[in-house]
Amino acid sequence: MRNTLTPIDPRAYIRTYVPLLVGMVLGWLVTTYTVVADVLAALDETLSGVGAGMNVEALLTAIAIAIVTALYYWIARQLGRRWPQVEQWLLGSATIPDYGPSRDEIRYMMKHAKAEGN
Repeated sequence: MRNTLTPIDPRAYIRTYVPLLVGMVLGWLVTTYTVVADVLAALDETLSGVGAGMNVEALLTAIAIAIVTALYYWIARQLGRRWPQVEQWLLGSATIPDYGPSRDEIRYMMKHAKAEGN
C-alpha cells in the first residue's frame, strides 16, 4: 500500500513556534522582575518540604509560559478573524495548517484500498 499521508506544511511549524517563543520571552520577563522573583522565592521556601527536589519557581514559570503562550495564540486567532494580516504578522502565517487526513479518513482509505486490492 502506498503512503497517502501528506507532508506537514512548514507554515504549521511557524504557527506553533512563534507563539511558543513569544510565550517564553513574556514568561521570562514576568519572572525577572524582583517583585515576582521575591514572591516565588517565598513560595519556594514555604513549600520546599512538600516534595523532594520540588522547585516552585520552575513549576510556576512553566505554568506561566503555558498560559501566556495559549493566551497569545488565542488573541492572535481572534484578531485574525477580523484582520487576517494581523494574524499573519503575529503567528508568521495566516493560513490554518492542514495536518493531513484524520484517523477516520485514513481508516476509510485503508478499507477501500483493501477492497480494491491495492
